[in-house]
Amino acid sequence: MKNQTMLKNMTTKILASTLFILLVACSQTPETTINIGFIGPLTGTASTYGIPELNAAQIAIDELNSQGGINGKHVTLIVEDGKCDGAASTTAAKKLIEIDHVSAILGGHCSTESMAVLPITEQNNVFLMAGATGTDKFSGAGQYAFRTFPPANILYGKLAEFAQEQGTKSIATLSDQGPWPQSVVGNFASRFSQLGGKVLAQETYAPGTTDFRTQLLKIKNKNPDAIMISVQGPDAAAGIIKQMQELNMSQQIYGDALVVSKPTYQKTNGLLPPTAIGGTIHVDPETNDLTKNVLEKYTTRFGELGLDAFYITESYDGTKIVAALITDCGNDAACMRTHILAKEWQGASGGFTFNEQGNPTPHIAIKRVENNTDVFLWKG
Repeated sequence: MKNQTMLKNMTTKILASTLFILLVACSQTPETTINIGFIGPLTGTASTYGIPELNAAQIAIDELNSQGGINGKHVTLIVEDGKCDGAASTTAAKKLIEIDHVSAILGGHCSTESMAVLPITEQNNVFLMAGATGTDKFSGAGQYAFRTFPPANILYGKLAEFAQEQGTKSIATLSDQGPWPQSVVGNFASRFSQLGGKVLAQETYAPGTTDFRTQLLKIKNKNPDAIMISVQGPDAAAGIIKQMQELNMSQQIYGDALVVSKPTYQKTNGLLPPTAIGGTIHVDPETNDLTKNVLEKYTTRFGELGLDAFYITESYDGTKIVAALITDCGNDAACMRTHILAKEWQGASGGFTFNEQGNPTPHIAIKRVENNTDVFLWKG
């Protein structure tokens, strides 16, 4: 009986001690850590750039923690796979806000993700820093929504001007039905028309399509000088280019940053023509020591880039900017908005200033790919 009483007392003490530890841990967690959310395409074709953007953000978070975190608090990056899908991104945003109580969200890292997340962050007064988001619909869509990626009208308006300078008189467009590809071809076609060019056809396809022959045959029958292609990932770009060759279509190709790219060149086994010209985001590590340093850290830890370095630097910079805003403002999104608009931010991408519409200073270029090497025709 005495032993049973002792055992009961010990059990009671252990349970009480465990409960105390759990209560202390729970009470300390929000006081000693800061949660930042990340939403990006970590599976599917858009993971080609979604995973590198996550890797770059993690480098920035690790640097912050090695330097004492934010105001002495450890920073945790809570990662969600947005899949470049609106429904998945909506679920991810709600979880990050309602369960993880994040101070800000990095993402989406795909226009479809960002446009799905933005109404939720606005409703909950959570600051949003989007990456790899070029749709025009993002501009001015939220008080607390900013991006490190240039809007499509700037980049693809410039590509249209370049096409006109190359002597292209008529074009057709082929694009995914998502918001980013639609902004790309819409802006290209609009600017091309303003310059006197003719847009003979505008074909679209549903996300996930692998057979583009119906759209390509319609374009072939119109016989344009060139075809402007915009996709959500390099798999679709490779499929379109291969099927163009099967249909003996020799039109000049213009494309977005995913079409005229090394991943597409590799997925086509070198069939991407060296004459194909694309608009892209761009930074030059030879002109910025921080750019070079960040890219060296990236390749040492994760291997070769495989895509334009801007996807790495803009995610790294977006993370550091958000950390600086949290340092000054805590979770106050209105304060963050005031602070981000008030200065020029220097980072691995170079200088960023943000306007009232949430758009950054653009870092853009025109290029082609020859023998799996980027050849730049213009840098702005």
